[in-house]
Amino acid sequence: MKTLTLHPLSFSSFCLLFVLVSSLFSICFCNQNSDPILCIPTERQALIDLKNNHTDEANRLSSWVGKDCCSWSGVFCDNITGHVHEIHLQGDCDGPYYIEDEEMLGGTISPSVIKLLQLRHLDLSCNAFGNNLIPGFIGSFQNLIHLNLSYSGFSEELPHQLGNLSALRVLDLHDDPLYGSLHSNSMAWLKNLKGLQYLDMGGINLKEASDWFPVVSNLTSLPELHFSRCGLNRLPSNPATVSFTSLVVLDLSHNSFDSMLPGWIFSLRNLALLDLYGCSISGVNPRSLGGFHSMPSLRTLLVSGNTFVNSSSLLNGLSSLSNLRHLDVSECDISSSILGNLQNLSFIEYVDLSFNGIVEEIPKSLSSLCNITTLNLLSNNIFGNVSELLERFCECESPKLRLLAFRGNYLIGQLPDRLGNLKNLIQIDLSYINLTGTIPDSLGSMSLLQRLEVNANQLSGLIPDTIGGLSSLRHLDLSFNMLNGSLPESIGRLNELSFLTLNHNSLTGILTENHFANLTALEYLLIWDNKLVFKVNPSNWIPPFRLRMLRASSCCLGPQFPSWIQSQTELEVLDVANANISGTIPSWFWTTFPCVNYLNISHNNIQGKLGDVISFAPEATLDLSNNHLHGNLPGNFSTAKFLDLSNNRISGSLEQFLCSGIQEPQPLEFLNLANNNMSGVMSDCWMNWQSLVILNIEKNQFTGIIPSSLGNVCSLRSLDMDDNRLSGNLPRWLLDSTSLVVIELARNELIGKIPSPLRSGRTSLRLLSLRSNKLEGKISDEICHLSSLQILDLEHNDLSGNLPTCFTNFSVISGSETSSPIVLYRTTIIAASLVTKGNTYIYSTILYLVTLLDLSDNKFSGSIPDKLVGLLGLRFLNLSHNDLTGTIPNLFNQIGKLESLDLSMNHLSGNIPLSLSRLTALNWLNVSHNNLVGRIPTGPQLHTFSESCFTGNALCGYPLTACLQNNGDTKGPMDGHDEPNDFDWILVILTLAGLVVGFWIILAPIFISRQWRVAYYRFLEKKLVQASGFHLSLILP
Repeated sequence: MKTLTLHPLSFSSFCLLFVLVSSLFSICFCNQNSDPILCIPTERQALIDLKNNHTDEANRLSSWVGKDCCSWSGVFCDNITGHVHEIHLQGDCDGPYYIEDEEMLGGTISPSVIKLLQLRHLDLSCNAFGNNLIPGFIGSFQNLIHLNLSYSGFSEELPHQLGNLSALRVLDLHDDPLYGSLHSNSMAWLKNLKGLQYLDMGGINLKEASDWFPVVSNLTSLPELHFSRCGLNRLPSNPATVSFTSLVVLDLSHNSFDSMLPGWIFSLRNLALLDLYGCSISGVNPRSLGGFHSMPSLRTLLVSGNTFVNSSSLLNGLSSLSNLRHLDVSECDISSSILGNLQNLSFIEYVDLSFNGIVEEIPKSLSSLCNITTLNLLSNNIFGNVSELLERFCECESPKLRLLAFRGNYLIGQLPDRLGNLKNLIQIDLSYINLTGTIPDSLGSMSLLQRLEVNANQLSGLIPDTIGGLSSLRHLDLSFNMLNGSLPESIGRLNELSFLTLNHNSLTGILTENHFANLTALEYLLIWDNKLVFKVNPSNWIPPFRLRMLRASSCCLGPQFPSWIQSQTELEVLDVANANISGTIPSWFWTTFPCVNYLNISHNNIQGKLGDVISFAPEATLDLSNNHLHGNLPGNFSTAKFLDLSNNRISGSLEQFLCSGIQEPQPLEFLNLANNNMSGVMSDCWMNWQSLVILNIEKNQFTGIIPSSLGNVCSLRSLDMDDNRLSGNLPRWLLDSTSLVVIELARNELIGKIPSPLRSGRTSLRLLSLRSNKLEGKISDEICHLSSLQILDLEHNDLSGNLPTCFTNFSVISGSETSSPIVLYRTTIIAASLVTKGNTYIYSTILYLVTLLDLSDNKFSGSIPDKLVGLLGLRFLNLSHNDLTGTIPNLFNQIGKLESLDLSMNHLSGNIPLSLSRLTALNWLNVSHNNLVGRIPTGPQLHTFSESCFTGNALCGYPLTACLQNNGDTKGPMDGHDEPNDFDWILVILTLAGLVVGFWIILAPIFISRQWRVAYYRFLEKKLVQASGFHLSLILP
């Protein structure tokens, strides 16, 4: 065993050991009593001043107390020197920064911060500094490496002192141009920031900074540049130098460039991300060399909203980008093939080709892209069968597909049975592509699916019960298909579902509480145009959801008014029209839905009284028509925008409704009170109803004159006061109106003359119905100033005088213009009751095609104007029951559109003109009870009419009795004034003259010229010999 030997310490060694032990003892002693305070007092005071200048409603800076500033929230110090190196005071950058909340810091930045001499990182992003200027003293931080003032509400000019931050590596000043006003008129200050690695000036107005490109292009070491939404409008096409070839990220999105894409972009070979989203670049500079194939490092290409991409050479270059992961070429007006170029991009993850005009058959090779997460082909002209493509996607070993969108293409096919293999799918949009077949049961295994849209297809069969397995589903749209059967109860398990639309199918069966058991998130329920029947406990069922929209028209919710709707107080849309509800409307209904802006309970048998006070959103659409509601019209209905109470039992006058709020403008645009029991004198309180477009009060019992204040409603386009008891003269302003398109005042007690329009310019009036009144006097030619008129109905009045001769001024009736649909208000179809072909018809969707002149049952005299029967665009003409004389003009145009002609009960004489028989469109004719004579002409249409159409005349021929030999010309008259039974001497004379002339033309040369005689005799001799030879050949064998 080895012996341990001790040696004495030297004096120097002993001293060194003593100092060491003393130091350790001192350190241990100090650690036992207090921690070291690294914070420098001057810097602590600077931070306190910064805090005092801030508004901090959320007390985010509550920890900024005490001496140790290095322990304060958001403050980071050097562990040795104690200098403040970093300040992180960013707000909530996930929400909209322009909505100031208590989490945001406000106020100003204290000048004291310049005492933080060693500050390297300053982040004040996503705060609300109240449109203050960025202080220039920030340029004093010589050691600052990272500066982030983005989304902080600063305004005005960027301080040029930022150019003093020579050590800066990251500069983020991103702003939102919609809510901020930062701008810079010159970028010269940026020249000194040679070391920048990241520059983001997105949203800052650089429209006046014409030097932006030469300055930025000289930042040779800059790898990442973001200049989105800067108001830039020019990209230099051929700059002298482009030095920023080290760029890896280039973001110029949402600038509207009015130049072509320059070639230098394609020289950035290191570029991994190119973002030109929404730049409206229309083409590529023709002198440019290269293309996308020259950018081998590209991983993300965002060029949506640029038509320069619609180039086959550029699109073909996509196939060489083997590193490409993210491709967005949506809304680029691409029409040529592109899908085939994607098959080599084995690493591609995101493809958006939506909203182009791509005409290409969908290639099955797309299914080889098993790494793809997003495939968006919305709204193109892509065609082909998707069945095999979808089937192959389902065969991928580990399918990553999260979004699949083929909406609005010319595709066909079926959903594969193994669709459920795509377990990562979050969104499917296969609507409007003519899918057939059924919904596969495997759908229920897609537990991550949040949005399923297969509407507007031809899917049939049942909705599978497995749909209850879509536990993440939020949006389900199966509308406009041919699905049948009942709705599975399993749908009630979808507790994330907020949007359910099944409308326009053939679903039947009963809906119970179980169908809605766990639909706690449901906000939109659209099941209209089905035959579903609600059978829930009418007394105590309270749905678990709070709907914003309920559309259940054509389903059965009755017979009693569904009481469960009372719990849906947040409804904005309530549509239970034609829902088999026949009970009395409960009183709570009128005050339960203060947010509703669309209410439709029409076409039921609902009874009850209108509420005195009805609660709904301002400018709402209210359709309560076709019920049995009674009571007076509530005054607050005037705040609606659309009100239809037609076909009810509403009584009382319009006084309270119209005049109670006369001092304030009213928003009502559509008012239909037709077919009720309203009465009283028409109130003259329309001056503040300037928004009114459609007014219909027909089939009531209103009296008095037409209110003059209606003439001040400049927006009025349709006025229907048919079938009331209005009296007085017809106001001139009606025919002078430039806005009115439809005027219907039939079946009233109007008197006096039809006023002559004062305006001679273009009007809008297309339908004027004044039938069954007491109007009298002559019609002046000034009525033809209404050149757009195509329906004029004056039947059953006391009008007299000659018929106007100016109807050719009516542009559509004369055929000089074609008619266009009458669109007066939204999609509302205007209907009109017209007498045509001897019966009353209601025209609605084809009303714009009707052209009609009905002047029947008046006291018009004189002859029928020749031009009246030659109007090429006229379809219906009724002049019956007048005192017209003379003949029927023989000027009917064969190419005209005349379908119906009624000239009965007049004093017309002469023959039926032959031109009438040539009207191929004519299918209704009545000339009975006149003084017509002669044979009925034959023609393609006249032989189809019955005997009653011609009775009461002296006519003969089919369909009447046959004509005698001397009882008329079988060919009919040549015009309305010819006498067909007289001997035609002119024809005889012309025939004899022709014979004489022909005789002398042939024989005179023979008598006069010997040469002609010899030639003629030789010709006859030759023909005689030929004839003899032919005869002998028949006799001799």
